[in-house]
Amino acid sequence: MTEAENYKEDAAQPPVEGSVAVVVPLFPRLPGLRESLASLGTQTRPPNLVVLLDDGTSPEAETLPAEIPELHVEVVQIEPGPLPAAVNAVMDYLENFDFVTFLQAGDFYAPERIARCLDAWAPSEETRPPGLVVTGLQAVDGRGQPLAPEDPRQLFFDRLWAPGAAGVSLAEWLGAGHFPGPASNIFARRDYFAANPLPENLPGFNQTAVLIAALQGQMTVLPETLLQHYPPTVEREPTMRAMTENLQVQLAVFLALREKLAISPETRRLTAAYHRAAWNSLSGVREDLFQQLILRLASAAAPEDGAAVLGEILRSHEAQTAPAHWASLLGGADPLDLAGYADALRRTRDKLDTARDENERLGKIAKAAQGSGWVRLGAWLGERSSRRMMELDEEDESDGQPPDREIERGGKSHPEQVRHEQQAGPTVNPPESAQRHGNGQPEQNNFRKSEPGVLQPEEERRP
Repeated sequence: MTEAENYKEDAAQPPVEGSVAVVVPLFPRLPGLRESLASLGTQTRPPNLVVLLDDGTSPEAETLPAEIPELHVEVVQIEPGPLPAAVNAVMDYLENFDFVTFLQAGDFYAPERIARCLDAWAPSEETRPPGLVVTGLQAVDGRGQPLAPEDPRQLFFDRLWAPGAAGVSLAEWLGAGHFPGPASNIFARRDYFAANPLPENLPGFNQTAVLIAALQGQMTVLPETLLQHYPPTVEREPTMRAMTENLQVQLAVFLALREKLAISPETRRLTAAYHRAAWNSLSGVREDLFQQLILRLASAAAPEDGAAVLGEILRSHEAQTAPAHWASLLGGADPLDLAGYADALRRTRDKLDTARDENERLGKIAKAAQGSGWVRLGAWLGERSSRRMMELDEEDESDGQPPDREIERGGKSHPEQVRHEQQAGPTVNPPESAQRHGNGQPEQNNFRKSEPGVLQPEEERRP
């Protein structure tokens, strides 16, 4: 009887609601493993189990549980092979757990990571519960210190996360680049992995798992920085190995979704959006080669199969509606560009935030000016008459003439009403809401009192 079968017999009790298992692969061997395990011991919501996956290449496997004595740790022996095969096997081993997350050597959890990821499954009337969650991450060096802003790896991560900050859809964001990063950023329901087993012939599984979830509308992104990751050096040009792996991932995702693509308009729409954005991918995805691969597959199909597929497409909802961007293209706009769209959306949001701040500031000024006789006087006389009054007030102070005489000479009507306002006290300047340029915008109230013809704030005029 295997160790996994023994565990199943011992853990036959009903599953604990919200129970979390953290899977830590011990292969390939990478530096920083003990520091990564230590970050599990600082969790505000500790995991219920930490599983160390050992394929026989880690001689220190039996001593590692001592690194986190406060947690329940088990070493699980698996057959040597690709990591996706080990992940699929461990899903059966963890059948009594609700959630599964991963941690690779060199990555570190923020203390509240597990707790915040669990919050993504809180009941909500607006969104359906996800199958998989990823969070924001921070790139660090080998000592666990944040990378300098000018470091090429940090710049690369900034570019990967920029489309999401600008508000593009999740499918387009993933097409622009694989922003979630390592497998350590995957937090999922165990039953999701059971329903969506990973292809086992791939060297990695993080990209495949993320794409399968996102293109089915089952992925959520928490923008909070809850993971530290030590990234490898950014390649200036994709190597043949990287291009091969990317094509394998693209094909694996395509085949994993083949049944959903036939029946789900949402999956077809998200997949199309992903591939449209992938033409300019930052992650080395060769969309042109993937299109050639699809064409080769189509050429190998029988003619009757092609006719059947064509009929299904023409009957689909997508074929009955025109693309949203056609109107702008027919109007002379340039073809859609993801980077340009994201940049324009970012600028629009910045302008909206600025307008909201200005509106809030003006609202505070208007509230503070309520009940001010000078504001009502300025509104009644008009801006030019008010400005003329201020100029005459300055002349009064310089030549010693009584202010009432000057106002009577300068005012065009109702001198008695104006004189009545003047008798309320010495020459008091109106508040900031009355100081406006010709375009109606308030002036900056940061001038000295000695400057002529400029209104002063009330607190500077008090004795």
